[in-house]
Amino acid sequence: MSLERIYITRHGYRSNWIEDVPIPPPPTGIDGDFVLSAHGEEQAIELADYLATVEPKIERIYCSPFYRCLQTVDELAKRLDVPIWPENGVGEWYGVTRATHPVPATVETLHKFFPLVDKEYTPMIVPSSNGETKDELHARAAEALRQIIERANKDGIRALLICSHAATLIAIGRALTGNSGFEVRTGVSSVGEYAAKGDDGNGVGKWTCVRNGDAGHLSQGEERHWDFEAGNYDFLDVQAHKSSIA
Repeated sequence: MSLERIYITRHGYRSNWIEDVPIPPPPTGIDGDFVLSAHGEEQAIELADYLATVEPKIERIYCSPFYRCLQTVDELAKRLDVPIWPENGVGEWYGVTRATHPVPATVETLHKFFPLVDKEYTPMIVPSSNGETKDELHARAAEALRQIIERANKDGIRALLICSHAATLIAIGRALTGNSGFEVRTGVSSVGEYAAKGDDGNGVGKWTCVRNGDAGHLSQGEERHWDFEAGNYDFLDVQAHKSSIA
């Protein structure tokens, strides 16, 4: 049995996106390791409500090792009784010109906050602490996917979930489809679904996107979409739209 479905999702609404409200300190003590807002926590529940029902059942969860991503999939992992594998290879992207490049907490530390984090898991890829170019991000995502797919095939996994960040999800979608210009929707807690083509295997570049950033399970719809070209959140951000007309 080989891998048939890859689901991807972005972390929920971040606490530092809420204006005029003090930003909670990061539980990990790492600057920039933001927690979810109350709205983001609600999105995590809505995400779990939906993804717990998909077929084939999600049997493995890979997650960026940053706190907000782990918060986003924790409820789903509990419902499915599936461990969370914190994989740096699908972690946040920090460009080379950025002033700081936060390094996520260790697996042992994350396990203390999220007991379903597998503290025995060893990340396959660790990005440079000096940041990455866009090309390097895309190469990193492709290699992470290659190893994820290879391991899933070996273990007989039919479906898995990857939780990450906007830029990394774009790189993942492009690597899966083999289309370097593929426009991946990246709204918070939205769902992308990729199906193995099947006729020539399920390696990197051999997947079809059957849903792109679907937000139908979210009560507020699509929020905080981001892409490389705009470098900003588009007009489909519901809360930004409301603010602009208030």
